[in-house]
Amino acid sequence: MTSVRLTTALRAIVFALAATGASAAACAQDAERRISEMTAGKPAEVGVAWIADGKAHAVNNADGYPMMSVFKLHGAVAELRQMERRGTPADTLITVRAAEMEKDTYSPMLKRYGGRDFTIRLDSLLRYSVAESDNNACDIIMRLAGGTDGVNAEMRAIGLTGYAITETEASMHADPTRSYNNRSTPLAVAELFRKLYEGGILGEPYATLLKDILLSTSTGPNKIKAALPPGATLAHKTGTGFTLHDGTITADNDAGAITLADGRRIYIAVLVKDSKLGADGNARLIKEIAEAVIYSEVKF
Repeated sequence: MTSVRLTTALRAIVFALAATGASAAACAQDAERRISEMTAGKPAEVGVAWIADGKAHAVNNADGYPMMSVFKLHGAVAELRQMERRGTPADTLITVRAAEMEKDTYSPMLKRYGGRDFTIRLDSLLRYSVAESDNNACDIIMRLAGGTDGVNAEMRAIGLTGYAITETEASMHADPTRSYNNRSTPLAVAELFRKLYEGGILGEPYATLLKDILLSTSTGPNKIKAALPPGATLAHKTGTGFTLHDGTITADNDAGAITLADGRRIYIAVLVKDSKLGADGNARLIKEIAEAVIYSEVKF
């Protein structure tokens, strides 16, 4: 089914439910059913969760989905919470040593600064890590936050459960199988976005800084973002795993906060594990799932 046909079909279902006086719960249940049908029989494990109007919904909400770069959000939240407690301004300059920069990894920052020592503002470092998914920036942020122990301490402090972080980008690249250790339920990822927007886990100006960075994310334009209705925006974080010799993609994820034209928000996470659909197939599935979620929540 093409995207246009899918969207038309979803709209038709929502209008039909509305015409029969169906409740919001019925619309959400229909979305859960449709998502279950979409993912059934696919050569991939797919977990989906969303939170809207204070109600959480999930399909295949297991705890074994590798987050990949989605965990950069956890690192950013942890570092910003510590910056806030210390009173560290976001424009504070730090020095990055050439020895801290891995050469064989995805790093727009490395391309910008090359193999030399340089200074960079903390807000710019966070932007590289989250919006551009820079692996070197991520591991520097993690070190500043106290490593995985420091990040986990901050996540415990905000009451986040259903996830595990034991690895850095460097350790996962040294042994790709370790990427399965940084795992989460889809609902825990959606809940972290909800906490950012509604839970008061960051004060100002740190909360607005992170939201602006997430809004500027450059990765994954063909995933959740491609499903947005007119007037909606997406603050999100993607995560892409390794491609194995048989073509299996270990993870392909997108998660974020959708702000609809009327101001309502949907916190959504779609996590795809061990997929043989290919990158385009994964993106198409994530987009179609997001459409099902969005049109179950949009008020016409």
